[in-house]
Amino acid sequence: MVIKELQPDRMSDWFDFFENRAFEDHPDWRGCYCTAFFYPKPAEYASSSNRRKDYAKWLIETGRMRGYMAYEEGKVVGWVNANDKARYPRLSDRHDGNEKVLSIVCFLVEKERRGQGIAQSLLDRIVKDAKGKGYSILEAYPKKGARSEYGSWNGPFAMYERTGFSVVEAGNAKVVRRYL
Repeated sequence: MVIKELQPDRMSDWFDFFENRAFEDHPDWRGCYCTAFFYPKPAEYASSSNRRKDYAKWLIETGRMRGYMAYEEGKVVGWVNANDKARYPRLSDRHDGNEKVLSIVCFLVEKERRGQGIAQSLLDRIVKDAKGKGYSILEAYPKKGARSEYGSWNGPFAMYERTGFSVVEAGNAKVVRRYL
């Protein structure tokens, strides 16, 4: 397995994963394109005529969407959406700006490859790279009582625990954090 950062020149790999393998067992989520934490949309993408795919393309092209892709045999088999907390409009009310926080908001792994350590490998890469990118805190939003793989779309709570994250209060919410 090779892990690569999402870059505009890898966008076709990312879209191939989303459109062909990411949601084989959950087709009603197929059109999400990992944009949930980027709402509300900017004015130019606010109308219903602008599809999420177009919005995701713009987010990637402009460097607003970041994360890592896990490749096997030249194809993406896993993805994690991880970015500066300040980049996510949905989290802006929970960010005081005093420390540089890397937020981990979504994991996707191809159905046939789940349970084989791909999400953990992606998380390990985030931890490895974060300090060198100037982050002092890693933060994620897992559902502790999730009853399904899809309930764990923010990443499984136990995976964060194994990787040194602990539950903290962040404003009015409970999140998991790892201090670097």
